[in-house]
Amino acid sequence: IPFEMSLCRDSLIHWISQWCWTYDPRRKPAWLPINPWPKQREFVTWLGERDKTETGGLVEKSRDSGVSVFCCADAVHCWRFSEGSIGFGSRKELYVDNPGDPDSIFEKLRIIISRLPAWQLPKGYDPAKHSTFGKIINPENGNTITGEAGDQIGRGGRKRKYYLDEAAYVERPKEVDKALAANTDIRIDVSTPNGLGNPFYVKR
Repeated sequence: IPFEMSLCRDSLIHWISQWCWTYDPRRKPAWLPINPWPKQREFVTWLGERDKTETGGLVEKSRDSGVSVFCCADAVHCWRFSEGSIGFGSRKELYVDNPGDPDSIFEKLRIIISRLPAWQLPKGYDPAKHSTFGKIINPENGNTITGEAGDQIGRGGRKRKYYLDEAAYVERPKEVDKALAANTDIRIDVSTPNGLGNPFYVKR
């Protein structure tokens, strides 16, 4: 177990491909181990590089490409094995956390954590205590994953890394940019395209 934990800590792609699961109600069985195809492996490698270089980035996604799941897996890996807290933001609260809805970000996070073997979980972790609405705490190292929506994006304190979901659809992107500039050094904008008239398009 110590050797495997060391491998998981050092390699995001190893940890995801060996231990992470996702849920898709359209399939039978609905619970599926995450087995990244080559382009997804490139994306996971890119996510890992953001941590190593402490730089942000932008991801233009299409539906069913797995981008949201891999961002969640990356966040859980940081929460479990690194130092520093993680933030997620989206334009509506129900996209951030809608208990029981696997399309919401925090349900994706909970699904990944719930399928990990007990020996991979933080010492003392109790989902009833440490996984509440819009917040997941690691009691072993103090790391948190927190969620914000709308005008509250970037207001919840400093983060090691921040994922802005559906960035092209945020109502007041300039205000969000100002808040996140003071909040984190590693900002990852993720979105499906939304035409030409938004900062996400300009950055892309």
